[in-house]
Amino acid sequence: MMSQFFCGQVMLLLKRCHTLIEHLKDLNNLPEELKLHINNVSTELEKLAYDIQEIINDPDFGVEILLKNQINSYRRYAEYVNILETSKLTLLYHFNKKDYYFYKFGKLFCEQVNYSCEEYPLISTHSSDYFSALPVENIINIPLCEDNFLLAIPDFVHELGHLLYNYYETEITQPFSTILCKYIKEQRDILKNKNPSKAYPNYFKLLEQTWLQEYIVEFSCDICATYLVGSAYGWSHLRLLLESDPEIYYPSFGQEGSHPADEARMRAILLTLQELGESEKVENIIQKWEEFKLILVDSPDGEYEYCYPNEILRQLAKQVIKVCEEVGLIPYYKQPDSNDNLPSLMQKAWKQFHNDPTKYGEWENNTVKHLKSFLLREASF
Repeated sequence: MMSQFFCGQVMLLLKRCHTLIEHLKDLNNLPEELKLHINNVSTELEKLAYDIQEIINDPDFGVEILLKNQINSYRRYAEYVNILETSKLTLLYHFNKKDYYFYKFGKLFCEQVNYSCEEYPLISTHSSDYFSALPVENIINIPLCEDNFLLAIPDFVHELGHLLYNYYETEITQPFSTILCKYIKEQRDILKNKNPSKAYPNYFKLLEQTWLQEYIVEFSCDICATYLVGSAYGWSHLRLLLESDPEIYYPSFGQEGSHPADEARMRAILLTLQELGESEKVENIIQKWEEFKLILVDSPDGEYEYCYPNEILRQLAKQVIKVCEEVGLIPYYKQPDSNDNLPSLMQKAWKQFHNDPTKYGEWENNTVKHLKSFLLREASF
């Protein structure tokens, strides 16, 4: 019977919770400062175990008429257990020296930019998908060898932006969504008088949905990263495009994607730097950016202009900067000029690269060596 099968699976889920709790007890070799993460995961698993036990203790457990509701509860708990097992618990269980180095790196960066949080993010150094973030789990994934490099590290700050966005989404989206929706309505009304394609209304609806569900997040993280590390993030984005798909104008009007077009992302970064008073640095990036675009065969279609207008990007930049200021984040231009200050170091690395690309690698090796010595000076791991 289905009820017997279901009851057995619920009991096995409870067993999994208890097994995972026992695994956490084996993590005695981890640094003391990670104990908060371990205790939090253990507390979450114990709560889940309690809730699952409550299902089992219910006198109506497995009764056919209530089975659908009980299965829905089971699915929620199973999903949560799976998230804990495959994210935080797996990372903690296989935690190594690289992970610890970047945990210390991330912690110091958060302290220096005044990012306050109950627990600093865990950082996994074996990402299979470049830099990425799991905001709910408070985890940032980075590629395996980034502990030896500096020029891509501003992309870590973009991922930290996802964690910030998770906290302050309402403060960013509520004022901006009004501006966005007004813009889209105005464009739709203008085109009504020009006999546009019958597909345009659906395209504008798709554009609005994609902006509110996807684009606003990525643009906000780009703007936040620019606020925290300045032009270093713009250069890092250009570096990434050199090794990525050259379709910098995709997605365009009527197309859907989880990330906005790279051309628009670069404009958002440059507009943010302009808002922060960095006209000279903007010109330096634009010069290389224009050279890069000339090499590409990609070009925008005639409807691309509807998707990412400068004024909309500028309004979002202003809103994200305002939120960053209100929550007390320290911008890059207020950071001390020191190799031990990570926002300044990211800018210094790109300046060093531009000054002498051929000798940059040697400088980077020495700088990373110093940084590791500084961050791990009291480490027992």
